[in-house]
Amino acid sequence: MAHKAIRMEVADFADQFLPLPTGVLLQDQPTWATDIFASLTEGGALLESEIADRFIDAINNGNVAPGLKMAQSPDKPEIDDVDDFKQKIDAAVYKAGDVPTDGRPHWGDQLISVEFKRHEINKDPFDDRDDQALDATAKERKKVRGQIISYAEVVFRVQHRTFLFMLLVIGRNFRLLRWDRSGTIVTRAIDYVAEPEVLCELLWRMSLQTDEQLGLDPSATRLRPHDRDYNLMDFYAQERATDLATHERVLTAEELRSMGTPPVFAYVRASFSRSLVPSWPRYRLEVPCGDGVRTFLVCRPVFFANGMAGRGTRGYIALDCETQTFVWLKDAWRVFYKQLEQEGAVLDRLNAKGIAHVPTLLCHGDIREQTTRTSDFWEQAQTAAEPTIPSSPSGRVGALSSSATLVEDQRFKSSSSRKRSCTDVEGEESDDSEEDTLRRHMHYRIVVKEVALPLSEFSKGQQLVSIIIDCIEAHQNAFQDAEVMHRDISGGNVLIYPSIVPGTNPKDRRVRWSGLLSDWEMSKSTRVEDPLPLPRQPPRTGTWQFLSVAMLSGKPKPVEIPDELESFLHVLLYYAVRYLRSTCPDAGEFIESYFDAYTRQNGVYTCGKKKEDTITDAILEYRRNQPIEFDSPLDMVFGEILRWFKGHYKVVNYKAVQAKAAKMHPPLVPPMEHPSPDGKSLTSDSTRTNTHTQPDRVAQLKAKVAGKWHRARVARPLKPSAEEEEDAALLSTHDDMLGILYEALDSAQWNPNDKVGDRVPDDYEPHWPIAQEDGPSIRTVKRRRTASMVLHPRGHDSDVPLPGRAAKSMFK
Repeated sequence: MAHKAIRMEVADFADQFLPLPTGVLLQDQPTWATDIFASLTEGGALLESEIADRFIDAINNGNVAPGLKMAQSPDKPEIDDVDDFKQKIDAAVYKAGDVPTDGRPHWGDQLISVEFKRHEINKDPFDDRDDQALDATAKERKKVRGQIISYAEVVFRVQHRTFLFMLLVIGRNFRLLRWDRSGTIVTRAIDYVAEPEVLCELLWRMSLQTDEQLGLDPSATRLRPHDRDYNLMDFYAQERATDLATHERVLTAEELRSMGTPPVFAYVRASFSRSLVPSWPRYRLEVPCGDGVRTFLVCRPVFFANGMAGRGTRGYIALDCETQTFVWLKDAWRVFYKQLEQEGAVLDRLNAKGIAHVPTLLCHGDIREQTTRTSDFWEQAQTAAEPTIPSSPSGRVGALSSSATLVEDQRFKSSSSRKRSCTDVEGEESDDSEEDTLRRHMHYRIVVKEVALPLSEFSKGQQLVSIIIDCIEAHQNAFQDAEVMHRDISGGNVLIYPSIVPGTNPKDRRVRWSGLLSDWEMSKSTRVEDPLPLPRQPPRTGTWQFLSVAMLSGKPKPVEIPDELESFLHVLLYYAVRYLRSTCPDAGEFIESYFDAYTRQNGVYTCGKKKEDTITDAILEYRRNQPIEFDSPLDMVFGEILRWFKGHYKVVNYKAVQAKAAKMHPPLVPPMEHPSPDGKSLTSDSTRTNTHTQPDRVAQLKAKVAGKWHRARVARPLKPSAEEEEDAALLSTHDDMLGILYEALDSAQWNPNDKVGDRVPDDYEPHWPIAQEDGPSIRTVKRRRTASMVLHPRGHDSDVPLPGRAAKSMFK
């Protein structure tokens, strides 16, 4: 959903989140000068930089938060690749020993983020008015809100946190915010010049909190250069002569003699080495393992999901402290529903069944029962007759009134030229906009053996088909043997796993690239019913670009085998168009119109026209009468399987129409009677003048068309032909699609040089504008996708997927 905020009074905020340690009393706080902020009396006339200078001097010189210091960073971004947008938050609070002196934000060291704005109402992203009405200057508010959301996002990306405090200073007013993966809790705006004791007490309380109480994850130990594990990471990042090249081949005798135990592929070590970015903090992470824990060393994630609200998934190439081997570690805030099984539990079942081409589970578990808390306060505010949060009289700040209400949901577009742009931030705001509730999230980690390559690394079209086959077989075996439906087939979850397998000669060993179907977190047992639909919207899991036409219809339905097979077809088409030689003149434009477009009807996002027409008409073309052809067996694959889906949707739509017509077939309900002014009964049409002069003839004419009267109410597609019904039946299992793909795989018509590189240029500019909030009720539009992906790309991190524009980095 859009990132929601809960308003909370300062007293409640202090009691809930900044408790006094045992033995510490309010009377123990220092006595601050009543004029500590005297230099900011004219705050309404000061520039942001002037406000920041005077405010920080007052806090630091007054020693308001002992042991902590505030430092500015408004002009210089981080040196290394911490954030693609080179953001520069105004300031932050640091531990006294970590205060930066170079004017850069040092995202990894920030304890409390701080942003300054001029004293203008349109600079406040929140609205304290009880009616929650928006100002005429709401557009500027949205920009500020987008800006602070993006700052919180960077801190959560770089650090390992359960939540983050942020101080927002707007001229003479301040707000304190608490961010977690469910939403934001924000205090009312308070004039700190008039009431300096409120802000000073809050900052003093912060100085008394433990790292955990300030949001730092206790299961993640920060490593410093003098730590053994820090240096161990450097040691294992160094290139080894024994590392194996990645390409498929029969291993030489020398390679067999010299390779390590276990063997390490060069791409794995190189990727781990690239993750050791100087400006990114290094951590030792705990992951539950049975009754104990295992530890793993990580630095920069290979993959991170964009956005604050949601799962916040990060993927790492990690070093196992126990075995000194490289593994894949995923850190996420999973949706905490009883119906949803942990991904590790699913993989454990699949591994126990011996299902190939799925990750091998090493360990997993929820992290120290860490859950989001914003959702708890949201539920209180929604269920209470008078939305309040209990207030404790323990603190002086409790003198203010207590309430918890929804703060105006401010959508936004852009910030200044040095901040994130509209389209870059908007994905966060729209992440869950089809759901009007706050979800509770539980912190979770999972570690698997395989460190895979992204699908974009395939070497030729024939190999691409082979990898897709492996993953379809994994899906089939999981469905048949373990009764599990994946429900998120996407380009980011179909991976390449190089491994050493026996050769044709029993003595030989060769490197083989096989498919790996990953990310089973959205999977569901076929033995249980689907969970209840989300409020006001149909449930929809998966990645927008690869969902079936049926799943994008806006109508609730369970994920079925044809939906999953269609998703595999979309994956194959995406990578074929993007990387293989074809007659498509503009791969970027086709990808944008086919995979990213959507139609918006009555506020619901549904399938874009290009994808729907291609699937239901079985015609693959760039534009009308411009077919897309690959001059390879793929032409037969797409031609045949698209014909099956055309038949499938013909059958599905016809059955739906027949069912609707059957409901309307009984006689119409007699006209409702209404009392006339004189008390007599009148039928609903009795007020009209009856001009029928031949009632018997009229009755005869109506009788002749009586059956068609009901039939005409429903648009009737043509009845599927016998051939179309046969085609549709081919999608009821995996076998026939696998058969076609195997025919293609074994064809002699492949060109080994058909991969021509990425056909979407780095400077590709979208052809269509992003969607606007207001406009026609039905339209086809586009949105920009903002994920940053390298080895393990994913299209979306929301549980209710929404469309996004195909950024160049989306599915590399």
